[in-house]
Amino acid sequence: MTKPNYLFFVIFLIFSIKKRQFLLFISFFLVHRKKLVKLGVQNVSIFNLFGVFIMKKMFLCAILFLSYMAVSFSQEVDPIAVGVFVAGKGSSNVSKAKANLENGFVVTPVSDFGITGYIPVSKRKNMGVLLDVGLSSYSYKETPTTNPTDETTITSKFNYFSIAPSFTASYITFGFNLGLPMSTTRKNGSGTEVSTIDSFPIVKNGVNEKIPSDVKDNLQPTLEIRVGAMIPIVKTTLGRLNVFAKAGYMMSSMLKTEYYKIAGFSDTNPSMFSVSIGVNFLFTLQQPNTDEY
Repeated sequence: MTKPNYLFFVIFLIFSIKKRQFLLFISFFLVHRKKLVKLGVQNVSIFNLFGVFIMKKMFLCAILFLSYMAVSFSQEVDPIAVGVFVAGKGSSNVSKAKANLENGFVVTPVSDFGITGYIPVSKRKNMGVLLDVGLSSYSYKETPTTNPTDETTITSKFNYFSIAPSFTASYITFGFNLGLPMSTTRKNGSGTEVSTIDSFPIVKNGVNEKIPSDVKDNLQPTLEIRVGAMIPIVKTTLGRLNVFAKAGYMMSSMLKTEYYKIAGFSDTNPSMFSVSIGVNFLFTLQQPNTDEY
């Protein structure tokens, strides 16, 4: 059996970890090799001890991480509360762009607003369930790839009644949003509203025809995964003011497949990625019981 290339391994160690970590590993190797040789274990490989060394460091990192989580959760438990929220949003269509068009990002200063509620699920840790119910909108832009103008640049906006439950642990939130469609509009770069009816060209009996299809008649519910953070800014006996940020990714398309009269166009069915930033104020309904643990 050929001996391993220790020189290459040492060079790899020098370049892959910090100098202090390298010296620490060398000390670890020399001490443990001597101990194992005394116990009668002769085939002590530097590679084996390196694995043990890495495992110990990983274990230490895991302990430090858990300690950090424990400290971060050791804070005042938020009580049951209900209030209002408002948010602005930036969104874009992540589906395939239509021919000769490119999808663009649109920022809407006030896109979401409604009622929010919070129920704690732990008496010792700041963990709970959030529920946002209100109106939400998503927008994206379609710009021609050649000679774009205000008249040919179209912004589509979709409005939903949203029901968004989420779980919060410390400042992190994770959940989903169910969007029930309400309406949609299209405007060009000048702000003029344009038709939501599209025409799909087909050839029927050797004759070119166009079949109209209205976006308004083909909206469908959407399901969106959301992850974010909610940070308290002000806490009083009346309630608390929070700032939140969320990123959302739709797991479903926004239009019914019936909208597309040609099968090859269905892969352009819009689906949104969005980032929202907002505030909410939650009125305290029940003070936490500090005697319970």
